[in-house]
Amino acid sequence: MKRLVIAVAVLALAGCGGEAVVPEGQGAHGHGASSAAPPVPAASARFNDADVTFVQMMVDHLQLGISLSQVGLAKATGKEAKDLAGAIDVTQREELTMLKSWLKLWGKPEGDGANLHAAHGGQPLLDDKVINETKEKSGPEFDALFLNLMTGHQGAGVEMALDEKKDGMNPETTAYADRVVKTRQGQIEQMLKIISGP
Repeated sequence: MKRLVIAVAVLALAGCGGEAVVPEGQGAHGHGASSAAPPVPAASARFNDADVTFVQMMVDHLQLGISLSQVGLAKATGKEAKDLAGAIDVTQREELTMLKSWLKLWGKPEGDGANLHAAHGGQPLLDDKVINETKEKSGPEFDALFLNLMTGHQGAGVEMALDEKKDGMNPETTAYADRVVKTRQGQIEQMLKIISGP
């Protein structure tokens, strides 16, 4: 599994240097998060089906990422893994609030994330069962599992965002997709470095 997840992450990283996942001064609990990224404007009313599907899928994706990051905050033993969990938790909570507001503006439901993933060729790498199973691990074993799962999860986010950049029309949504690609690739790169060790 480790090799598979890393391979997916490497493909997602191809051709891009990415960004650091933990902004300077932001620790495991998200201190300094307010300065991590500029506020994203409310989405305009001009959108297509690709925009709606992307936002609905990302709502489910972000909720799962938040659940895993919460377990990481509680159980990670390595400082880098715990800091990553904290940064991801803060960022994805902000994004989740924003995306839900866009769907409300558009008059669209949040949708059924699992069915949306299935309709687009697969299931998410994470679900509640997988996340609960991570709680049975501890120490370095937990850290390695957490980082591998989060690497694959963020790689899936990159794939969804690339589709939105290609097919979407809402300017705020496509700008958000671009941000997802850059930030998640940075996170993947950082996690791969931690997994591979010094």
